[in-house]
Amino acid sequence: MIRGFVFFLSLSFFILSSCQENETITHIQFPDDSKTLVFFTDESNLQEESTYYDAIIDLKRNFPDEVANLKVAQFNNEKTLYRQFNIKNTPSLLVVSNNKVVTQVDGTLQKDEIIGSIEQALNQTEDTEY
Repeated sequence: MIRGFVFFLSLSFFILSSCQENETITHIQFPDDSKTLVFFTDESNLQEESTYYDAIIDLKRNFPDEVANLKVAQFNNEKTLYRQFNIKNTPSLLVVSNNKVVTQVDGTLQKDEIIGSIEQALNQTEDTEY
Protein backbone atom coordinates (compact mmCIF):
# COMPACT_ATOMS: atom_id res chain seq x y z
CA MET A 1 0.00 0.00 0.00
CA ILE A 2 2.76 2.46 0.92
CA ARG A 3 4.73 1.51 -2.20
CA GLY A 4 1.69 2.28 -4.31
CA PHE A 5 1.29 5.66 -2.66
CA VAL A 6 4.99 6.50 -3.14
CA PHE A 7 4.79 5.36 -6.77
CA PHE A 8 1.67 7.46 -7.35
CA LEU A 9 3.23 10.52 -5.68
CA SER A 10 6.45 10.16 -7.70
CA LEU A 11 4.55 9.69 -10.95
CA SER A 12 2.41 12.76 -10.22
CA PHE A 13 5.52 14.83 -9.53
CA PHE A 14 7.13 13.86 -12.84
CA ILE A 15 3.97 14.46 -14.82
CA LEU A 16 3.35 17.88 -13.27
CA SER A 17 6.95 19.00 -13.63
CA SER A 18 6.90 18.10 -17.33
CA CYS A 19 3.95 20.47 -17.86
CA GLN A 20 6.09 23.51 -17.16
CA GLU A 21 5.94 26.04 -19.99
CA ASN A 22 9.33 27.01 -21.35
CA GLU A 23 9.02 30.25 -23.25
CA THR A 24 11.90 31.80 -25.10
CA ILE A 25 11.82 35.53 -25.52
CA THR A 26 13.28 36.72 -28.76
CA HIS A 27 14.36 40.32 -29.03
CA ILE A 28 13.36 42.36 -32.02
CA GLN A 29 16.23 44.29 -33.54
CA PHE A 30 15.83 47.81 -34.85
CA PRO A 31 18.08 49.53 -37.41
CA ASP A 32 21.40 50.60 -35.86
CA ASP A 33 21.87 53.59 -38.13
CA SER A 34 18.76 55.53 -37.08
CA LYS A 35 16.46 56.27 -34.18
CA THR A 36 13.12 54.49 -34.09
CA LEU A 37 9.93 55.46 -32.32
CA VAL A 38 8.02 52.59 -30.72
CA PHE A 39 4.45 53.31 -29.64
CA PHE A 40 2.77 50.85 -27.28
CA THR A 41 -0.99 50.94 -27.49
CA ASP A 42 -3.99 49.15 -26.08
CA GLU A 43 -7.29 49.41 -27.91
CA SER A 44 -9.18 49.61 -24.63
CA ASN A 45 -7.45 52.92 -23.84
CA LEU A 46 -7.96 54.94 -27.04
CA GLN A 47 -9.28 58.07 -25.31
CA GLU A 48 -6.07 58.52 -23.31
CA GLU A 49 -3.93 57.76 -26.37
CA SER A 50 -5.32 60.57 -28.51
CA THR A 51 -2.72 63.06 -27.20
CA TYR A 52 0.03 60.62 -28.21
CA TYR A 53 -1.38 60.35 -31.73
CA ASP A 54 -1.52 64.16 -31.95
CA ALA A 55 2.08 64.39 -30.70
CA ILE A 56 3.27 61.83 -33.26
CA ILE A 57 1.61 63.80 -36.06
CA ASP A 58 3.37 66.99 -34.89
CA LEU A 59 6.71 65.19 -34.53
CA LYS A 60 6.46 63.98 -38.12
CA ARG A 61 6.92 67.55 -39.35
CA ASN A 62 10.34 67.97 -37.70
CA PHE A 63 11.53 64.34 -37.72
CA PRO A 64 10.10 62.69 -40.84
CA ASP A 65 12.72 59.90 -40.98
CA GLU A 66 12.32 58.84 -37.35
CA VAL A 67 8.54 58.92 -37.50
CA ALA A 68 8.69 56.98 -40.77
CA ASN A 69 10.36 54.23 -38.71
CA LEU A 70 7.47 54.29 -36.22
CA LYS A 71 6.61 50.86 -34.86
CA VAL A 72 3.14 50.56 -33.34
CA ALA A 73 2.88 47.68 -30.88
CA GLN A 74 -0.59 46.55 -29.91
CA PHE A 75 -0.77 44.50 -26.73
CA ASN A 76 -2.66 41.58 -28.28
CA ASN A 77 -0.26 41.25 -31.22
CA GLU A 78 3.18 42.32 -29.94
CA LYS A 79 3.64 40.75 -26.51
CA THR A 80 7.29 40.06 -27.33
CA LEU A 81 7.98 43.80 -27.62
CA TYR A 82 6.10 44.47 -24.39
CA ARG A 83 8.36 41.97 -22.59
CA GLN A 84 11.51 43.16 -24.37
CA PHE A 85 11.04 46.73 -23.16
CA ASN A 86 9.28 45.81 -19.90
CA ILE A 87 6.19 47.88 -20.74
CA LYS A 88 3.64 47.87 -17.93
CA ASN A 89 1.45 50.85 -18.89
CA THR A 90 -0.11 52.12 -22.08
CA PRO A 91 0.13 54.44 -23.82
CA SER A 92 3.90 54.45 -23.92
CA LEU A 93 6.25 55.97 -26.50
CA LEU A 94 9.94 55.08 -26.72
CA VAL A 95 12.86 56.34 -28.72
CA VAL A 96 15.19 53.44 -29.54
CA SER A 97 18.71 53.95 -30.87
CA ASN A 98 21.24 51.14 -31.36
CA ASN A 99 18.63 48.81 -29.83
CA LYS A 100 18.71 50.75 -26.55
CA VAL A 101 15.99 52.96 -25.10
CA VAL A 102 17.04 56.60 -25.30
CA THR A 103 13.88 57.91 -23.66
CA GLN A 104 10.42 56.73 -22.67
CA VAL A 105 7.21 58.63 -21.98
CA ASP A 106 4.08 56.95 -20.71
CA GLY A 107 0.83 57.58 -18.92
CA THR A 108 -1.39 60.61 -19.03
CA LEU A 109 0.62 63.54 -20.39
CA GLN A 110 -0.07 66.73 -22.30
CA LYS A 111 0.89 66.81 -25.97
CA ASP A 112 3.61 69.40 -25.34
CA GLU A 113 5.19 67.21 -22.64
CA ILE A 114 5.30 64.24 -25.00
CA ILE A 115 6.72 66.30 -27.87
CA GLY A 116 9.33 67.99 -25.66
CA SER A 117 10.69 64.74 -24.27
CA ILE A 118 10.74 62.96 -27.63
CA GLU A 119 12.29 65.93 -29.48
CA GLN A 120 15.04 66.13 -26.88
CA ALA A 121 15.81 62.42 -27.34
CA LEU A 122 15.75 62.67 -31.14
CA ASN A 123 18.20 65.59 -31.01
CA GLN A 124 20.64 63.81 -28.65
CA THR A 125 23.84 62.15 -29.77
CA GLU A 126 23.87 58.40 -30.31
CA ASP A 127 25.83 57.66 -27.09
CA THR A 128 23.09 58.57 -24.60
CA GLU A 129 21.02 55.77 -23.08
CA TYR A 130 17.84 55.86 -20.96
